[in-house]
Amino acid sequence: MLDAHSPLDNLARFEANGISIAEEGGFELCQYAGDEKILKKSLGKIPVKVGVALVHEDRCLFRIAPRQVWVLGAEVSTAAGLYKTQLSSGRCRLRLEGAKVRELLLACAVIDFDANKFKPGHFVMTGIHHTPIVIHCTGTDIFHIYVLRTFALAVWEWLTDAAIGLEK
Repeated sequence: MLDAHSPLDNLARFEANGISIAEEGGFELCQYAGDEKILKKSLGKIPVKVGVALVHEDRCLFRIAPRQVWVLGAEVSTAAGLYKTQLSSGRCRLRLEGAKVRELLLACAVIDFDANKFKPGHFVMTGIHHTPIVIHCTGTDIFHIYVLRTFALAVWEWLTDAAIGLEK
């Protein structure tokens, strides 16, 4: 069996201007699709709306579209009518944190990252440098970015360049 190889393995960590960026591997991410009743029966609870993640039974669930949920954590058994797509090996997760992380994100994506509006648990599907990503706020000044592996290096370079460009 082939092991996934990090596209960023020689770029362990970046720190500048009150921002830290690092790849954070070791996660399980699956997309589940199906009728709402089947999703609820299989996953237990499901988020009601897009944009706010739900933590349930050691899993973090993201409603990404009608009848589609991302599950971060242990996979669940699929029932008839529930369709699972494994996403972990196709994604890279970056952890961004620090006092200026919201300023950095604002410089890269046209989203209101104000701490009073984009709180822990909130997420958005957007883009950085024409690359589709998911930004998930996991703490006051802590974010996870999920990016396709093939674009991970480009997003890394975009973020680090933007971080260097922030005024001290």
